[in-house]
Amino acid sequence: MTKLVAILGALLLVAGSAIAFDGIEPMRLGSKSDPEASLFTYDQKFSDTTTLKNYYLGMSAYKDFNGCDRLSSNIYLESNSNWTDIAILANFSSGTGRMGYLVLDEDTMDIRDVMVDASHEFIGNFTIDERILVVKNQMNESGFFGNL
Repeated sequence: MTKLVAILGALLLVAGSAIAFDGIEPMRLGSKSDPEASLFTYDQKFSDTTTLKNYYLGMSAYKDFNGCDRLSSNIYLESNSNWTDIAILANFSSGTGRMGYLVLDEDTMDIRDVMVDASHEFIGNFTIDERILVVKNQMNESGFFGNL
């Protein structure tokens, strides 16, 4: 009986050490070509909302991507008291995208004195490549931004 227990113990030790030295399975990143990967998948749904308000310029801007299958996206924002620079680049295979901006008269800053009101909505397969630069009048007159 003791010999049987010793043999079973040795077999379990050999089997356990074989499993231990088998190594850790490498992490698999999800992609269209490997749907078994568990970390993420290529066709993940993507939602993102960004809102910018520059009170010095009386300007507000937004972007909203909802339920999108993302291929790529990038956004650059720089907001200063005299100018706002926004660059949005996005490429989606499906979903809904909204973006737009509002600029008020910088003298009155009243919502009734809208200088610019632009809004876009994209549904389905879409690509956005937009650059928005809003500059105070005196910055343009000084030639800081060149000829706008």
